[in-house]
Amino acid sequence: MKALIHRYILQSRTVLISCGLAIFAFMSLRVWSITLLGSEEFREIIEHFKDFEKFSPVPFTQLITYTGRVARTFNEPIVLFIILIWTISRGSDAVAGQINRGTIEMVLGNPVSRAKVYWSQFLVTTTGTLLLSTLAWLGMVFSVYQNNVEEVVKPPSISVPYLPIEIPLSTAEPEIIQKPMSEFVNVWDFIPALTIIFAMGLFVAGFATMVSSFDRVRWRAVGIAVGFVIAQQTMRILAISKPEFNYLLNYTFFNPFDPEGLVNVLTDDPDQFWQFWQYGLHDSIRLSAVGCHTILIGLGMLCYVVGSWRFCRRDLPAPL
Repeated sequence: MKALIHRYILQSRTVLISCGLAIFAFMSLRVWSITLLGSEEFREIIEHFKDFEKFSPVPFTQLITYTGRVARTFNEPIVLFIILIWTISRGSDAVAGQINRGTIEMVLGNPVSRAKVYWSQFLVTTTGTLLLSTLAWLGMVFSVYQNNVEEVVKPPSISVPYLPIEIPLSTAEPEIIQKPMSEFVNVWDFIPALTIIFAMGLFVAGFATMVSSFDRVRWRAVGIAVGFVIAQQTMRILAISKPEFNYLLNYTFFNPFDPEGLVNVLTDDPDQFWQFWQYGLHDSIRLSAVGCHTILIGLGMLCYVVGSWRFCRRDLPAPL
């Protein structure tokens, strides 16, 4: 099995290195861009978009903070795209890719079982997913400790009771001071974002591998996996856009994938973070951190088991 793992690592190293460099660089640059806009300036901008708060997984009051904005970077489309490139490319190659290339017959011609061939792919793909998730977090950490943020210190003033008026006590101009971003952001609060990205990647990789186990053409397995992800995202957008379609959230894996929400729960109420369920707005029940991770990892492992069962029992066709 060591030889198989070594072989699959060599096959996937180019994609893994490319995705790793891309996700680290993007997270570093994305967090750096947050420092260009102070909290007060961002508050003034976001006030004009109150009608779009329903599309945000966290309230705008949380999004205004530096922690909320940094957490938002883990849900950026580019981060998801990089994770999906890795998971779908490796999952589709597990069975259908090798059949398509005609290499599976040569591999199985050696004294090795189909189960070992299958689960060695699982080990390489899962380890790569964890590595990419960690690099996303490390890119954020690097940027947080390397950058400063501007804070505006206004001159002292007094407020008029019952009126939204403040009378300045000095004619001095507001002072702008530089502070390390690390004073406003605790990097360890973002571990849930790292783990939920890994859990989402494991599920998508499991689904792509399962589809690959039933097929013989890699491009078709890739198409099915990509179509599934697009359909799931479309269902989520429709569900949060129209209240009558809220039930669709129960059928999309993007619902438990909520890095901003998990970071918010950890920082605001650590006790609820470790519960399976938690109460959201209007006392509605939704998945908490344990529930989100359990759903995604559980479904991912179920897909892997189904794919293993299929691969170990199917007749292998000749390559096209």
